Amino acid sequence: MSENPTAQEHLWEGTGVSHGVAHAVVHVLKEHFDEPDTTPITPDEVESDLARWHTALEVTRTEIEALQKAMQDEQGSVEAEIFEAHLLILHDHSILKQVEKTVREQLICVDAVYYRLMCKHMDALRGLADSYLRERFLDIKDVTQRVMRHLRGEMLDHPMFEEPVIIVAHDLTPSDTVQLDRSKVLGFALEMGSANSHAAIIARSLSLPAVVRLHNICDELHSGDPVLLDGDEGLLIRHPSAETLAKYKTREAQTDARDDALLTTRHQPSITRDGCRVKVSANAEFIEEMEAIRDCGAEHVGLFRTEFLHLSDPEAGEDWLAECYTQAVKAMKPGEVIFRTLDLGGDKIDPVMALEKEPNPFLGWRGIRASLGCRELFRRQLRALLRASSAGRVGIMFPMISGVEEVRQARALLDECARELLHEGVKIGDDIAIGAMIEIPSAAVSADLIATEVDFFSLGTNDLIQYTLAVDRLNERVAGLYQPTHPAVLRLIRMTVEAANRASIRVCICGEMASDIQLTPLLVGLGLHELSVTAGQVAKVKHAVRQLSAAECRALAEEIMNQGCLTYGLEKTRAMALAKYPELLE
Repeated sequence: MSENPTAQEHLWEGTGVSHGVAHAVVHVLKEHFDEPDTTPITPDEVESDLARWHTALEVTRTEIEALQKAMQDEQGSVEAEIFEAHLLILHDHSILKQVEKTVREQLICVDAVYYRLMCKHMDALRGLADSYLRERFLDIKDVTQRVMRHLRGEMLDHPMFEEPVIIVAHDLTPSDTVQLDRSKVLGFALEMGSANSHAAIIARSLSLPAVVRLHNICDELHSGDPVLLDGDEGLLIRHPSAETLAKYKTREAQTDARDDALLTTRHQPSITRDGCRVKVSANAEFIEEMEAIRDCGAEHVGLFRTEFLHLSDPEAGEDWLAECYTQAVKAMKPGEVIFRTLDLGGDKIDPVMALEKEPNPFLGWRGIRASLGCRELFRRQLRALLRASSAGRVGIMFPMISGVEEVRQARALLDECARELLHEGVKIGDDIAIGAMIEIPSAAVSADLIATEVDFFSLGTNDLIQYTLAVDRLNERVAGLYQPTHPAVLRLIRMTVEAANRASIRVCICGEMASDIQLTPLLVGLGLHELSVTAGQVAKVKHAVRQLSAAECRALAEEIMNQGCLTYGLEKTRAMALAKYPELLE
């Protein structure tokens, strides 16, 4: 990457939420569109530039028609007619003709020509008293935004970048992340977010550095600016100097040496010094992660979040889903892959669900509630998972369980799908483990009842903490109240572990607590059988477990659960971690 030697280094301080350092140009994803530069083009570039525009128009047409169909299915034809105007604007013959004519005659890039022409139409309608004409202004604005974003490559199904980039955005939703060309993304720098936002979770899963709470960077950075992103210290540096780059290069060499030493033991079992076995598996969202997970030392995949596959193609059929799930299962053989059924809702919004706003989506129609309410969608996924089970060891677990009845309903539908497939002559696995996510306080309190219906529990601590403490984990204002070591949270975890032990079923923790090596002593002390962590943390967590005494950890957990001070638990478990494996925390 070429650097401008006269450019002034500029530093922003935020919150690091995923470790690592990246050096690349930025690609800014903006919620609004800026006026594009009037870039001249040569006569030889005219046809390719117009072709790029026509592609953006076609993708926009497909997008609008999908929204129209979804609206018609959900609300009826009257409401769906709002998109008819959008399609008419998109394919207005006079606009198409004028844009092509101007590009050919003036040799200016199509982005600027199209933008300026559409702005003229908007200006003509802006502020008019007639309500109908004011609505036409909004229609033109919406269509223009969609086309301009597609021209910039920001909303295509898989935006492609010519070179590796660091994504800069106000925030990233799960669907935003799904649409990115992840093979070229080296990190995330966001204005909003927290350590428990899904952008942060995905960054850690992909072992990419990420920094949040970098205020106003979308306005101050431009696509193509060279930056250095430090996920350890929470820094973003524009135009890093040669001295800064040299300092980071030295630090990178030291980190690589430490990580290389850990990798030599990554496939060894994780057993405490006093003989307690704690399995360490990995979380996954994307099929392309499986190779790295298989190599990182994980015993199996403890959580495969299937909603990210769904968001990449909400209309995908059963055959495609079965093929994707099968790829994941084959990649991990002889290990197990535990698939969480769709956990849509909250901040993982399905395009169809988004048409009906909820006042509080995290307390609304999400997880198993949405699946049981959309039975055909649920059946399609369950049939695909059952088909994949013939390729290796599969676990199926249901999210957002609040009580026994939901598990029974989900299992009944799963059994029905299995009978159908067998009747059709389709082979399915004969040893499929069924599990329940414990992430709502009511599920933890009634874990002894749920345990009779399943083969394993998986603790989703991200939501368990949120619901127990009434703290929105994505809200910056209350982020400080999100306390994983709160005694109430720890008591619910202990209650769940004890219920699993009495029922002789296994219990895993797959939330972000599991990946935090400062908390490993506490989790071992609470009696967890398995920790499912991000792939980049597997070797570190296994190393940490080997340095601990389970008896000492149990005493630590008991002490912390009986303290009222909210900071006491974190301080105590951090102190033990620092004493037992300081090399991981330096």
